[in-house]
Amino acid sequence: MSPDFIKQMPTWFLNTIQEAIMKDIKIFWSWSMSYLLAHLWIVIGILLIVLVYAIFRAFMGHWWVLGSVLYTYLYWGIILIIGSIFGPAMFVSTYADLGLFILYIFCFILVGRILNKTGLKRP
Repeated sequence: MSPDFIKQMPTWFLNTIQEAIMKDIKIFWSWSMSYLLAHLWIVIGILLIVLVYAIFRAFMGHWWVLGSVLYTYLYWGIILIIGSIFGPAMFVSTYADLGLFILYIFCFILVGRILNKTGLKRP
């Protein structure tokens, strides 16, 4: 055993973990994309039913239901588009957490502005 083995072990261990996470994300991404494409009309139908329910609740004074649904649709929709363009490997990159955090804040502010503009959210 060489003396460099101990020094290289943490780097080797972290690289192995990152490669395993990358493979898992690629497997999950391909499975979820094939599932969504195979059941596209069912998924769209369920999403529309949830949206109609949220709009109905918003007009009854529960605007936070619509805000939650809009936020979820916007956030996961943008992630789906980004993942489709750049591939699932983008989510394992060094700055992925920072980018997803910025996206989280952006979607939160945008949904708040949408609710204020429509008059559903009363200040």
